[in-house]
Formats: sequence, structure tokens, C-alpha cells
Amino acid sequence: MNDRPFLSYVLPTRDRPQLLKKCLQYLKAQQGDNFEVIVSDNSILKPCKDVVAPFLIDKKFKYFRPQEPLSMPDNWDFAIEKAQGQYITVINEKFLFHPSATSVLQSLANEFSAPDIMSWQYEHFAMSDGKGQRGTYHPLIKPVKPSVYSALDELKRRFDFIEPLFGRSTQEKISFGKIYSGAVSRKIVEKIKLHYGRVFVPMSPDFTSMVCALNFGEKCLDVGRSLMMVVAGDNISNGESTKVSLPAAKRFLKETTHDFSQYISQLVVPGFWLGHNIFIATDYASIKRMYSTGNLSDVKLNIPAALGWAILEFDQVTDWGDEEPAHFKSILDDFYTSLTEEEKAITDSIIENNEKIRQPSPREIYHSGLAKSDIYIPDISPEELALYHWEKQLALPRKPVSTSLQHLDDAMNFYIRYTDSSVRLLEL
Repeated sequence: MNDRPFLSYVLPTRDRPQLLKKCLQYLKAQQGDNFEVIVSDNSILKPCKDVVAPFLIDKKFKYFRPQEPLSMPDNWDFAIEKAQGQYITVINEKFLFHPSATSVLQSLANEFSAPDIMSWQYEHFAMSDGKGQRGTYHPLIKPVKPSVYSALDELKRRFDFIEPLFGRSTQEKISFGKIYSGAVSRKIVEKIKLHYGRVFVPMSPDFTSMVCALNFGEKCLDVGRSLMMVVAGDNISNGESTKVSLPAAKRFLKETTHDFSQYISQLVVPGFWLGHNIFIATDYASIKRMYSTGNLSDVKLNIPAALGWAILEFDQVTDWGDEEPAHFKSILDDFYTSLTEEEKAITDSIIENNEKIRQPSPREIYHSGLAKSDIYIPDISPEELALYHWEKQLALPRKPVSTSLQHLDDAMNFYIRYTDSSVRLLEL
């Protein structure tokens, strides 16, 4: 008899108590008792103990605080040490879970004989009024039957960099292999810690932990449906700010590295410290050097492809701070010049095919094979929208489901009811 809870929701948090409360409320609403919630309060300006306190009456909820503020990867490692679950997922305050998420995962883990990794999709709530928690929502991803995928094949896809890390065309795969918005079995997490000494490696801990998990994994499961809503909006995502702002990127790097200058000199494109792709490619290379066994021995890092995405990211920067764009442009140009003609062709292909690669995924409801309709039904109910999609096979205009800004709770209610109706209609 295993006394461990089935699933640990590990929630490292920093200075976002306004969203944390909402996240905890939906975890509290989870069906069943076979889970735990670990909150690690890494705050500097806004401690969240008062927000968490009411939930601590329930023993499934636990609160921890490091003795001093930690870097993001260190806080994630601090938090995961507290987890006791058979499966572990790392989440953040923006993740609002469907009340049946835990029970769905447990049922599938039993049905598919305990896969090493379970991955799921998610919906998006575009919050335009942070204070009032209001914004817009429309269902995005079609639920499908669960399917098994290979850890090795996913690792090869990630290292190849031909498909964008965050691309629309493959958005249903963004969580594949991840412990961050995915769940990894305890035995895999323990192997990672045994071989490396920790789970989350700077600079991109969600991607590096994914590589480690895929290295030791074999059978992975795509749940096939969205198990949570992610809140998106200005000043919500730290990751997005480091992508477009050089001052934000430098703050993160100086907090996370022991020697900023030395670190940027060791990137796979030395000195090019903007965007996400070069950091992630560097972490991939670092992780690959650490493991002589496992799936990583069968993969190769495609640096020319990563360079192509870096060139595209250069044009996305909106805040250069005190940095000179020409400096970064010269680094890109010099590195490109050093490539072979074959490697240059790979880089050029990424840049030239950028728009094609970013085409809609066939898993998007609107592009899933439904007939397009110009019928607009203001304030449609979630059950009626599901009927239009999966019984009438019609894709209504992709407009917000409410004619006025929705409160976050109302959008969650719509998402939950729409998902439940869709799963019934699609006989999943």
C-alpha cells in the first residue's frame, strides 16, 4: 500500500499574492483527496503567508519559506524537496486547474500502466484588467483521446530546433516532457537528483528539467485535453519580460549566475544574451555533457536552427535599456559567417519559413476540420457552443464568448462546463 498522495502540486511563488489566492481556490476544489499542494514563498516585497493561511486548515496544503530569497531555479529545487507525491508537477500562480484534473490524471495513470511523464494542454484567459481580474476567453484546443508518445522522439524534436519552442503550429506539444505544466513520476525525479544533484538547472529550469526527464523516460502520455486555464496579460509573465526587455534579462541573469560576463561568454552563440532560444540551447548542450547514459546519447543539438530563431528574436526586443542593438547584431552576423554552407542553409530555412511554421495547429478547434460559420451568438452558453462544435460540426467566429469583459471566475466556469460537455459529446 503506497501512503504517498498520487500527485504533488508544487507551487514556487514570488510577489504575486493576487493570483496565488485564485490558484489555490481551484486546487482546493479538486475532486478527491489524493493530492497535496506545496507552496514555497520566495517573496521579496509581498509575502503570501496571509493568502495561504486559510488553506492550511486542510492538511493537503503546506506552506514553506526559504530562509532568504532564492533564484528561481533554487526556489524550485527547494520546493520540490518537500513533495511526497507519486507524480510531481511544478506550477505557478497563473495556472487554474479544472476540478477533475487530479482524478483524470490518476485514472489515466492506472489505465496506461504508470507512464513516466503525463502531459496536458491548457486554455488561455487574456486578462486586460488585472485589478478587477477581467478579460476575454474563447475555447482553443479540441479535446482528443489520450495517446502515448516516445520520450526519445520528443527529445530529438526538442534538440532539433526546427519547430519553434513556443510555436502555434505545435502548441499542443509545448508541455510534452515537462514537469512544469506536466507531471513526472517520482522515480524519474529521483534519478535526475541522483545523477545531477538537483532537478532544476539554470538558466531555463522548466526546459532543462524536461530534458532530464525525457533522458530517463520511456513511455509518455499526452492526456489529450486541457486540464487548466493559464492567465495571460501585461506584467504577469516574467519569462515574456526577459524576452523583450534587455534590462529585465540582465536582472534575471545577474540574480541567477555567479559571474554574468563569464556565463554569457559560454553561450552556444557567445555573448548573445537575448531571447530564449540561445539560453535554452546552451542549457541543452550543458545537460547533454552531463549524461553519458540514457536517451541523450542518441540526440544532436542543432545550433544553426537555434541561431535562426535567435535572429528572429532579435527583432522582437522592445526595450534595449543601455545596450546597443548593433552590438548584438554583429555577434549574430559573425557567428553566421563562421557556419558551413550547409549550416547556413539550416539557419536561412528557419528565417524564411517562419510564417509557414507558425501556421495554426490542427488541434485548434477552429482549424480542426469543422465547417466555418459566420453565425455569431452573443453570450452563448458553453453547452450550446460545444453542440455547435461537436454535433453540428460548425466553427463559430472565434470571438470572446462574452460581449463584455468576463471576470476570471466566469471564464473558468465557462471553460469547465465547455470542456465537460465536449468530452461527453466526443465520447472521450
